[in-house]
Amino acid sequence: MPAVRDKTNVGAKTSTIPSTGIPEWMDQLFQKLFFLIPIGIIVNIFFYLATTDRQALASVLHFSPLYFALAMLLSIVPWFTGSLRLLIWSRFLGNRITFPSVFKIAIGAELGAAVSPTLIGGSAVKLGMLMRHGFTGGAALSLSALENMEDIIFFLVMVPLSLTITSSWDLPQIMIVLEKLRNPTLWALLGGIVFCLCVILWLVKRKAGESRQWLPGLAVLKAKVRSVYNNFIGTYSLIAREGKFVFAMTMTLTSFQWICRYSIISLLLASMGIPVRPILFMVLQVFVFALMTLVPTPGATGGAEMMFSLMYRAFLPAGTIGLVTAGWRFLTFYFLLILAASLSLLFGMQRRVASRPIVYH
Repeated sequence: MPAVRDKTNVGAKTSTIPSTGIPEWMDQLFQKLFFLIPIGIIVNIFFYLATTDRQALASVLHFSPLYFALAMLLSIVPWFTGSLRLLIWSRFLGNRITFPSVFKIAIGAELGAAVSPTLIGGSAVKLGMLMRHGFTGGAALSLSALENMEDIIFFLVMVPLSLTITSSWDLPQIMIVLEKLRNPTLWALLGGIVFCLCVILWLVKRKAGESRQWLPGLAVLKAKVRSVYNNFIGTYSLIAREGKFVFAMTMTLTSFQWICRYSIISLLLASMGIPVRPILFMVLQVFVFALMTLVPTPGATGGAEMMFSLMYRAFLPAGTIGLVTAGWRFLTFYFLLILAASLSLLFGMQRRVASRPIVYH
């Protein structure tokens, strides 16, 4: 197996890339998804039946498969753009990971996000799989944080610009979200969390000098934390010095990725013959997915439908919210979940076949 030298690894540690197959725990993860998929689909069916009238159901007769197929295509674009972003940064940092490998990481992150609360998402899975492919803990953490930073930069530019273009700052849905963001309780909670983390780090640093006397394990922990921290800072220092052009490329991919993902709702509505406001609906998607992070259920099941209904009900014909919600949830979650689970099974079968010993007769 090839050895790769990580540019950001303090001490120039050389790491070995392991097998690029999907790890065994992915099979166990898929077994859990067997319960999630039917439960979520049943919830959506009940929601659809409770909120859709016969007239709205008749609108399916005017369904346009072309727009719907395009929406399905756009739903998987983030897998490829996200994989390209990770591949570009990995090559920049000196890890010769391949595109099939980063694509499998994207699939694993999708499955991880489906069985965990949205706030956690697939980050833990992605970190673990990156480390299996030769990244140090600090480099893997910095790549994950870098991806989130690129997303935030895009949203900070796109949302205000789109709301200004569409003159939508005073919409009730937008005002509700902005009012919640100005809630002092929310900022007090976030400030409290940051303060507690700072206190914990300070205590660890203060006690580290005494660790050899009263807790030898803490000295080891301190060394590991320092290594991850130095590696994390080293990654961003390297990017600041040499990665400006790479950052411009990945930001372009980031913009394309989110425009595709948040255009799915417009294509879905177009397939049903419902009038579309593409830019406004794209902004509303940002708020929907942001609010979904507050839902503690795996994959935001239940809460996602409620958030979507809250944001879009006023813009849809009466009685169609259930049908639209079910279609949106299928395209942005269940379709991806089924496809990712199927691909993980395929990768698992390929791994098992490749690991079988050859028997000569």
